[in-house]
Amino acid sequence: MHVWREGPPVPFSFTMSTPMLRIVHADTDDLENPLRGGQPVRTFSVNSRLAQRHDVTVLTSTYKSARRRVERKGVKYRRLGFRVPGFGLSPHLSFMASLGPVVARLPHDLAVEEFTPPVGFNGLPWWTTAPVILVVQWYFFEQWERRYRLPFSRWMKELAKKDRYHHVVVQSDAMRRELEPLLPRAHFRKIASGVEDSAFLPGPEKGEYVLFLGRIDIQHKGLDLLMEAWRKICGPKKIPLVIAGEGPARHEMEAQVQRDNLQSQIRFVGRIEGTAKNELLARSRLVVMPSRYETFGISALEAMAAAKPVVCFDIPHLNEIAVPPWAEYAPRFDAVGLGHTVSKLWIQPDLCIRMGALAQAHAQTFHWDQIARQQEDFYLEIYESRHEKT
Repeated sequence: MHVWREGPPVPFSFTMSTPMLRIVHADTDDLENPLRGGQPVRTFSVNSRLAQRHDVTVLTSTYKSARRRVERKGVKYRRLGFRVPGFGLSPHLSFMASLGPVVARLPHDLAVEEFTPPVGFNGLPWWTTAPVILVVQWYFFEQWERRYRLPFSRWMKELAKKDRYHHVVVQSDAMRRELEPLLPRAHFRKIASGVEDSAFLPGPEKGEYVLFLGRIDIQHKGLDLLMEAWRKICGPKKIPLVIAGEGPARHEMEAQVQRDNLQSQIRFVGRIEGTAKNELLARSRLVVMPSRYETFGISALEAMAAAKPVVCFDIPHLNEIAVPPWAEYAPRFDAVGLGHTVSKLWIQPDLCIRMGALAQAHAQTFHWDQIARQQEDFYLEIYESRHEKT
């Protein structure tokens, strides 16, 4: 029987009766990884708050120039595994091979396991008698299977049949529906990602450009569709586009801009963080997300906090946060339709401001303090339930 509840938006704080937990958290990605996504941001944002009261160790894979041990705001990070130049799977596979024995040796009350490429499960329930909480922020097997020609999704489903995962955090209703048939005895809790208080920007601005914010990945993030939209619709209308982010496809995308003679309309600015990201968002008129698939859509939430409307496709997970009237849907995976949708909003800056105000009001429920408290509540429920039975 499934247990399904959303945690209430309670401000993050501790009481004297809150027990101190020893938490080990396995996340193959890391904040300092040049190609990181949103997963390690959530891992750090939640754990840095939990570390005010709990003992938190995060285990990550290695990457070029990685430090083996580091501490950030009370969270202890350890890197596992190794890199083999030219073999992209080496950090993931060596991390997975190292993880279980390390967790078995670390004193802990709870283990948190991020659902991780390429197989999804890291197998912590086989290495610890403590409760294991599975956190699902990634669920894209096709790109890995195409690249390595291995049946990762099938292997994941075989592991799911072992029925070892009983506590799961998901970020969307769509992800819960995806996982319920695989983990029929698990207790699910929907806990979204969040944004820092500093992401909420004051005052309406009409904006100077359309902004894409995210990893530069063609298939996943739909950069090919974005380029086609600008080549056919937005470029001829002189609509400026800023692309902020890094990724394996950046050089290819820059070359495409040159071939399409769109240098005067499209500008690449690389990965932007902190105050610089806020400034970039503040000066935009709207944010475009041409993704083919997402498991949440952190860029949409950042846009909403900055009081900017979002143009995207109506796809699962993303359509639970980017919702009309503060988002506008283009026909799914139609590049020309995407261009027309962007163009329609671009010529209505006052409408963009009104949509942005609605977006920011909704984003108020996604402060990291609230998200961290929801996750801590789930941990404590699991821990206390376990001790009541013993």
